[in-house]
Amino acid sequence: MKYEDARTRLDPQEQGFVDQLADHYAPPPWTSAKRARFEAALRTRIERPQRRGGMIPLLAAVVAAALVWIHFSAGPGGNEPNPVVASAWENELFLSSDLSPLDDLDDDSEALPDDYLAIASLFLDG
Repeated sequence: MKYEDARTRLDPQEQGFVDQLADHYAPPPWTSAKRARFEAALRTRIERPQRRGGMIPLLAAVVAAALVWIHFSAGPGGNEPNPVVASAWENELFLSSDLSPLDDLDDDSEALPDDYLAIASLFLDG
């Protein structure tokens, strides 16, 4: 239902009541000075756009660049030990006895308990 359709259906008594309510709740008229101040404030607000979040994308880009720089400056495996330098037990554990360069070194397997020797033999012999 359109507004004009509902308005034309009002009888004169109802229309008078609606007009009386509209007059009662209508804001007081502005003075010319108040209207001029409002229009001037509105004009300056329209002509001068507000800055909204101009620094946020810039700050996000700087943070992202810093994170990428930190990630790549550390290099691959920056905190990992050098894989070339391995201790004797790592070589004994991961290399088979025929490939191990530790054959001519002292065999410290007697110092290990029997349980550890059984576990090592499972890893080394298969």
